[in-house]
Amino acid sequence: MARRILEQEMLAAEGITLDPLGPAQSLEVVKEIKLHKTFNGVFSVQFNHTGSLLAVGFGSGGVQLFDPLTGTMTKELRACRQGGSSVMTLRFHPKEPDVLYAGTTEGYVYIYNVKTGEQLGTIEELGNEINTLDFCVDGFNFATGGKDLNVRVYETKHNKLLRTYEGYNEKTFVTEKNKVANTMRVFSIKFHPNNQYIFVSGGWDNHIKIWDTRDNEGIKRNIRGPHICGDSIDMKDNNILTGQWTALHALQLYDYTSGKVVKEINYPHKDGAFLYAASYVNDNTVMGGGSGTNSLEVVEIDTNRHVGGYKLAGPVQAADSANNGRIIAVGGAAPLFTILKLKD
Repeated sequence: MARRILEQEMLAAEGITLDPLGPAQSLEVVKEIKLHKTFNGVFSVQFNHTGSLLAVGFGSGGVQLFDPLTGTMTKELRACRQGGSSVMTLRFHPKEPDVLYAGTTEGYVYIYNVKTGEQLGTIEELGNEINTLDFCVDGFNFATGGKDLNVRVYETKHNKLLRTYEGYNEKTFVTEKNKVANTMRVFSIKFHPNNQYIFVSGGWDNHIKIWDTRDNEGIKRNIRGPHICGDSIDMKDNNILTGQWTALHALQLYDYTSGKVVKEINYPHKDGAFLYAASYVNDNTVMGGGSGTNSLEVVEIDTNRHVGGYKLAGPVQAADSANNGRIIAVGGAAPLFTILKLKD
């Protein structure tokens, strides 16, 4: 939700005010965009701050831009190629809305101008597979995580590396059991919506990690719990939303301060949820999808009311929303992605 705050500020600067979406009554299809099978599915999607542009990252390394209303591809930033590495994460620069960051399993972050199509720069993380990237609420820093267990913090003016918080290994000296760095792959990083120095991460090691960029060691504490396998952590106020790759208790809210589960959100399924993607859609609505149902499901937080769902022909691997849920994108292993909308 740090991103949502930045989006609201940018919209306000442009004189645009979004009316709150009333209680959502249904989830409707706007457009289905079919893809060639050589694209190897969709691994990341991201709307710009107005919801007028959608970036899509593919399994074969391509990055394309689409008009969400028509489904028309407006620009190809990076071509798909046979044997290409997946684009696991996409993020628009919060201070420069025409700049897009794309993180790949080759260990590169590619930086593009979405208006001109020009590649502005490249960041290399040697030996890493980058699964996640997120910007802080003031837009001056971003952090990455992936296969090598390290969390790296960069500044956004020149995209220079500021800190590397190394993952745990047999040589790591641990003074507090509750302050252990990543022990397995990292799949999700989200900055705190009200504090530019704090971010959380999650991955295969069944813990939420709390980090502080002002600290030389970075790691502040661990919250035992969710098994994270995708971009499935989000934050709002003092709550951490997690979507974990488990059959039961897959969609939960944790209290940031106590580390306890404060809400079990009923994710509709028959044979297990197994989530790869989860996020807030607006203040009282969340969405999640994965391989258990091969669908994206939208649920009201307070009532656990199931608003609606959308079925794919394979696992859901990526989802994003904009404008309080007025527009949603979802994609996965199937050769298509879909634009949806909540209707109140």
